[in-house]
Amino acid sequence: MVPARALGLLLCVQLCGGDRELRLVDGGGRCAGRVEVKHEGEWGSVCSYDFDWDHRGAGVVCRQLGCGAVARASPYAPFGQGKGRIWLHPIFCLGTEAALEDCPHFGWGQHFCGHEWDVGVTCTEEVELRLADGRGPCEGRVEVKLRGRWGTVADNAWDMEDAEVVCQQMGCGSAVGAYHSSHFGVAEGSISLGFVDCSGSEKALWDCKIQGWGPYNGPHDYDTAVVCQGFSRLAGGDGACSGRLEVRQGRAWATVCHGHVDLKAAQVVCRELGCGTAVAVPAAGHFGAATGPLWDGAFECNGSEPLLSACARRPTHGQACAGPAAIVCSPYTGFRLADGGSGCAGRVEVEAQGTWGALCASAWDLRDAHVLCRHLGCGPAASLPPGGHFGTGTATGPLRRDALSCSGSERHPGECPVALLGEPACPPGHAAAVNCSGAAEPLRLLDGESRCDGRLEVATSPGAWARVAAGPGDDRAASVACRQLGCGVPEKVYAVPAASSGPVELQELRCAGTEELLARCNASGPAAAPGHSPPEAAVACSGDRRLRLAGGPGRCAGRVEVYSEGTWGTVCQDAWDLPDADVVCRQLGCGRALEAPGSERFGPGVGTPWPGAGGCSGTEAALWACPAPARRGCRRGGGAGAVCSGLLRLAGGSSSCSGHLEVLREGTWGRVCANDTSPATAAVVCRQLGCGTGGRLAAVPAQGSVPAWLGWVRCQEGAPSLWRCPSAPWHLQSCGPEGVAHIACDEDTEDTSGATSTAGASSSSVAPLTAVSGSVPLPTVLCVLLGTLLGLALAALAVQAHRARLQRRDPVKATDVGAEAVYEELDYSLMPEYQEVPSHTGSLSKGSGMKLQDDSWDGDGEQSNPGEAPAPRGHGL
Repeated sequence: MVPARALGLLLCVQLCGGDRELRLVDGGGRCAGRVEVKHEGEWGSVCSYDFDWDHRGAGVVCRQLGCGAVARASPYAPFGQGKGRIWLHPIFCLGTEAALEDCPHFGWGQHFCGHEWDVGVTCTEEVELRLADGRGPCEGRVEVKLRGRWGTVADNAWDMEDAEVVCQQMGCGSAVGAYHSSHFGVAEGSISLGFVDCSGSEKALWDCKIQGWGPYNGPHDYDTAVVCQGFSRLAGGDGACSGRLEVRQGRAWATVCHGHVDLKAAQVVCRELGCGTAVAVPAAGHFGAATGPLWDGAFECNGSEPLLSACARRPTHGQACAGPAAIVCSPYTGFRLADGGSGCAGRVEVEAQGTWGALCASAWDLRDAHVLCRHLGCGPAASLPPGGHFGTGTATGPLRRDALSCSGSERHPGECPVALLGEPACPPGHAAAVNCSGAAEPLRLLDGESRCDGRLEVATSPGAWARVAAGPGDDRAASVACRQLGCGVPEKVYAVPAASSGPVELQELRCAGTEELLARCNASGPAAAPGHSPPEAAVACSGDRRLRLAGGPGRCAGRVEVYSEGTWGTVCQDAWDLPDADVVCRQLGCGRALEAPGSERFGPGVGTPWPGAGGCSGTEAALWACPAPARRGCRRGGGAGAVCSGLLRLAGGSSSCSGHLEVLREGTWGRVCANDTSPATAAVVCRQLGCGTGGRLAAVPAQGSVPAWLGWVRCQEGAPSLWRCPSAPWHLQSCGPEGVAHIACDEDTEDTSGATSTAGASSSSVAPLTAVSGSVPLPTVLCVLLGTLLGLALAALAVQAHRARLQRRDPVKATDVGAEAVYEELDYSLMPEYQEVPSHTGSLSKGSGMKLQDDSWDGDGEQSNPGEAPAPRGHGL
C-alpha cells in the first residue's frame, strides 16, 4: 500500500523542472533498458508499481527518445537493479506527456519503491524480426533480435494465428504453414521470446501476449518456424517466373495494373520469387485479364528491396486500369559469346546464380541464335558452326542441358521458353556456337509485345536512335521495316503520341515499299520544332501474332484470343469446332483439345472478333495457318474457347490434386518412376497445378498397363515448374519394383481470389481444382457428441472441486464463483505445467495460462538474476 502521506503528495503534483535528460541502459541499445533520468547532473533510476507502470508511461519514454512505440514495459527490474539514487516515482501517466518528468510524481528523489521495482522499457526500434534458414525471405525459423543479439521464438502451442502475424509483419502475405524449427534445422544460441499467443490480427509479434521475454539459454525443442505465401506472385504464365503480377491483399490475391510497376519493381519481384532477373515488362494484359480484385496503388522501387512489399507506394488518384501488369523473369542473368575473336562470334555461355557455363548444342537452333545475336547488338545470326567449334572453355562440370524454344520474335533470350526435363546428357565438348552477322540492325520497334511490334526508330550513329514522325508514306515504310526485321508483313500501321518532348530528328520517311533496307528510303533532313511533338509512326508486323487462352482456370483452358494488328481480340465462334481447338492446344504446348466450347463457357470477351479461324483440319502448326472460312462477318460474335488436356496431371486419386504423376509426350500419357525422384518434386508439381504450395511424394506399386516416360526426376526446392527439373532422358519404360511416383498436394484452401494458378509451361489445369468432399460417417458424429458430453461433465466436476476448495478457504466468496471457476480450471488444468519464470520474462500475473511449479510465487515482483527459459515440465524448452 502507498502510505497515506503519499496520497497527499499526489494532490500536489510536482512539476518542478529537471534536466529533461533520459536514457535506457543495460538493454543492448539506446532503445531498450532500465529507465534512468538525470537531475542536478546525476543519473538515477525510476521505480514504479506494477499496477501503474504500463504502456502509457513507457510510451512517453519511447517517444521522448524517438524510439517508436512500446514493445514491452515492466516494473520488475527486467534489466537489472540500478545503483545509487532513485530520482522519480511517476504515477498515473496519461501517455500524452512530452517527457517522463511531466507525469505526476512525488518529487525529485521522493519515492515509495526500491530498486527491485526499477522500471524497464523495450521500444519497437530495438526489436527486429526475421525468418532464418529458409529458401527466401518469406519462410524459415522465426527469430527476434533482443538486447543486440538474435534469438529464436519458442512456443509448444505455435499455431496458424501466430504464424499469420509473423507473415503479415514481414510483408509476406498470409501464412500457409506453422511449424517447429526442425523444419528448417536446429538453431543455436539464445531464445528471445517464450510462449506467444496471437489472435492473428496484431500488427507485430510483440503486440501478442508473450509470457517470456529473454534472452534465455536453453534447448531449442520448441523453436518456431513459418512458411508464408509471399506478397507477390506471377500468374497465368509459363511457370512461376512469368505472368500477371498479383499481390496479397488480406487473404486474397489482387491484380496490379499495368503502369503501376516498372522494370525496377519487376527486378524486385523476380528476385523475391527466386526467378533470377527481369527481362521484360510486356504490355497490359499480356498474360490474360484479371480474375480478382484490383490492387489500388502503384509501387516505386529502387531495385534493391528484398520484397515488393518493402517498396514505396503511391496512390493512383482514380486512374483507370489499362489491364494487368505483366512480368517476365529469367534464371539467366547474362549471355555472352566466348573465344570467337569478337563479341559477335563464339561459344554460347550463360550466367545463372552468379556462375557462367556453356550451353549444350543438342537443342540449339537458328531461331535461338537470332534472338541471342540481336540481344548482343550483333544483328541476326549468320551461321551455326557444329557443337564444340569454339571449344568448351575453362568452366568445370557438364555443359548446361537447357533447351531454349525461341520463336524468333523475342527481344531477350530470357523470354524464350526453357525445358530441361527429359533432355539427355550433353556429349563432352558439344558446346553451342554461333557466328552473328556482326552488323547491328539499323532499326527497331519499341514498346510493343515483341521485337515485331511497336514504335519505329532508326539508328543515326552507334548507340543513337531517332524517332520517325507519322506521315502519309508510313504503309510503304512499314513494309520495308517488317521485311528487314524478319517479321513478315505489316498488319497495322498507326500513329502514337510522342514518347517524350523534344525534336524529332527524322521528319518523314519516303519509301517505294520494294527496298530491301530502310536506309535506302529517302529521309527528310533533321528538323527541330521546340515545344512541338508530332505523333510518331508505329507498326505491328505479322510476325508478332500471338495466341492465348483467357478467362479460364489456367493457361490451358479459356477463351481463345489472338494478338493481331497490335491488339488482343477474341475469335469468332461461327464455325469453331474441335480441330480448331486442337491446333490452339498444340500451338500453346497444352496437349490435345478436349472441348471446343462457345462463349457461354468463358465469356464473349471484348473487341472485334478475329474472323480467320473455323476451317482448321487439326494438323496446322498455328491457328493463322488454317484456311479462312468462306463466309464473311461473324454472326454469333466472339468467344470461341478451348479446353486442353495439358501435359501434366495427377491421375487415379481422390481429386485432381492427388494421384499418380503423369506427363503427356508424343500423344501418349505416361507415368513417372519413383526411382530417386526427389521429394521437392511434389511441391513443384502442386504449385504448377494450382494445388497449393506443398505436397507429399510416395512410391506406390505400378498397376495396370500404363507405361512410364521418365525416371530420376530431380527437382530442387523452389524450381518454377516441372519442365525446369533435370531427369533421365525421355523413353517409354517399366518402373520395376521401385514403383511409380504418387503425389498428394496440400491444397490452398485460403486462396479466395479466383486468380488462376501459376501453371507451368504445360499446365494441365482444365477446371478449378477442388477437393472431393464426402459425407461424415455416423460413428464419427456419435463419437463427437459423446466426447462433448464427457467434456461438459468433466468441466462440471472441476467447478464443484473448485467451489469445495474455496469453501474451505473462504465460505463467503464461495457462493459466487461459477463462471470464474470454470474459466480458471479450464485455463490452468489444460495447460502444461511450467517452471517458474525468471526475472527477465516480464510479469506473469494470475490467470496468465501458465501454472508455475513454485506455488508460493505470488506474482508481485521479479527476481533480477537470470535463469533458464520457461519450459514444459519434464521436457525442457
